[in-house]
Amino acid sequence: MSSLLLILPLLVTVVCAQLRVTTSPAPITSESGTTAVLQCMFSLGVTPVDPAQVHVFWKHEGKKVLSYVDKITAFRPGAHISEEQLAKGDASLSLQNVTQEDAGLYTCSIRLGSEQVIQSISLTVTDFRYINLEGTTVIMNKSNELRCSAHNLSSPDVMFKWMKDGVVLSTSTPHLVEGSTGQGFKVHSSFCFTPVLGDDKAQYTCQVVQKILPPLKKTFQLTFGVQPEVFFYLSSKGQKNSSLICLVSGFYPDELNLSMKRDGELLGCKINKWRNANGTYSLEAIYRTNVTYKDSDIDYTCTVHHPTISAGTTERLTFLVDAYVPKALWISAACGLLLLIVIQIFCKHVTDISVCKDWTEGSIATLKCSIAGRYPKNITAVWLIRQGDKEIEIKEKGSLYTPGDYKELQEQDSYTCWNIVKSRFVGGIRHSLCSILSFQVHKERHDQAEFICRFMRAGTILGEKKYFGTVLDSYGFYSVSDICLPETCNEGERLTLSCIMKGNIPRDIRVTWEKCLNEEHTVISKEQDVNYQVTENKSQGQICAFLTLCPSCEESGAVFTASFSENEGRILAERSSAPLKVAEPKKTHWSRTYQDWGFRAFDENVITEM
Repeated sequence: MSSLLLILPLLVTVVCAQLRVTTSPAPITSESGTTAVLQCMFSLGVTPVDPAQVHVFWKHEGKKVLSYVDKITAFRPGAHISEEQLAKGDASLSLQNVTQEDAGLYTCSIRLGSEQVIQSISLTVTDFRYINLEGTTVIMNKSNELRCSAHNLSSPDVMFKWMKDGVVLSTSTPHLVEGSTGQGFKVHSSFCFTPVLGDDKAQYTCQVVQKILPPLKKTFQLTFGVQPEVFFYLSSKGQKNSSLICLVSGFYPDELNLSMKRDGELLGCKINKWRNANGTYSLEAIYRTNVTYKDSDIDYTCTVHHPTISAGTTERLTFLVDAYVPKALWISAACGLLLLIVIQIFCKHVTDISVCKDWTEGSIATLKCSIAGRYPKNITAVWLIRQGDKEIEIKEKGSLYTPGDYKELQEQDSYTCWNIVKSRFVGGIRHSLCSILSFQVHKERHDQAEFICRFMRAGTILGEKKYFGTVLDSYGFYSVSDICLPETCNEGERLTLSCIMKGNIPRDIRVTWEKCLNEEHTVISKEQDVNYQVTENKSQGQICAFLTLCPSCEESGAVFTASFSENEGRILAERSSAPLKVAEPKKTHWSRTYQDWGFRAFDENVITEM
């Protein structure tokens, strides 16, 4: 026993003397907002290592970052080392969401018993985030849209701020998100406004605010511009020595791109540009050509791109070049045309059903169909309306309805039908019968319904035409985007849903958000629901509605609906999201690996901090 006690100190000295600590000699470079890993490896000559016998201290510029003495103590949020890796001799430090403040010199200190080794490592933080602006050339006293996009972001959870001379004009979440966590995110936002005289002197700013990283911002000034007028025509006295001319007049600034193409092939044209007396510019592009029969039905285009026209504008020109036709052929063609007219007089012809305008809920729809030809006047017209297995027959005013129940007669009374008979040519050789059906549109009854106009004589069907009704969700002057959801989201993760209406929007619009879960509908209110944040961004020609929430597992399967309605309560449009999928939180499991050394290298009650 006494001999074993004499050998024990010798063993400790041998093991401690083998302590080696290594770090990366080159600086570690990491992007802002990502996770940086500072490697620190140590070797005791024997593996695995008992983490309980090792003390680890990380410092940044002399300040404590993390320590490990039986347990991990982090002095900087997001700092972490793995106890499992300590058993393998790895004391690497992981730093989440690094910023420029995390850059600098770090020291890794490893202590085992009385042996202590310190190594240093440098961290460089780069920021590849940047902001891109579009639409800074605006038209005075007209609605314009400023577009701002932020690139290479570590998270899409940002807030856009539009400011004028330091005053906040609008605050909103991104209305479009692209990218992924590994590749970086690209977020977009827009601000609609009507600039007035003097706004070109103000300082405008687009600022992107993130929770951890410093904000990104870009300051700019507006440029007042004038949209060009484009005229595309053929200038010539005949087919030879002609010129295609694309005249672009009255534009500012003078940054303008023009391309002239023949069936998609670029043409080389001569361009003359001059400045007008009012300060605007004009441009003339000339392409000399000889028009031949080969140019018939060829598509010529003139495309103009200008800062005041974000998507550009294209004018088209198509020639219809007639070849020489002998006189005899003209006479034959005229005789054939005359014969066709005579045949048409004696033949019956039923026109397609025409509709005056697009159908919307509550509007008055009018359908018209006519038959013409050589026939007696005793022809009648009947309208049939089919939806599924249900069919309603509508006749002209004064006609008797077919026997039916009271409800069916009521539905027939909601339609108005009348026929107009006209005589054509001398002596009534040809007649025409026009049948008109009018009613008030109801989406439930008329959307995708089949309308049949049938012309009959003595119980025989002479001809009929069909039309399928379509009831629009809006007046047809604006559009509403869909509500997009990620495939899955984590519990407690901030999530923003958006729905945008663009176009000729009525002045008084109210947006309502509703949640449907387990067939229970709940209206989301700004004042009562603290777990939801409802925001709106209204501008001329656009209204953006946003719903921000931190979902829980109980909300998995919920469907969110955005409704756009007038003050009278009539709903103009509705959009619903896909069912929400909330992923359950993952549980982390780790195990400790221990080495039975058979001795303690130091007194565990004594803790030395460096």
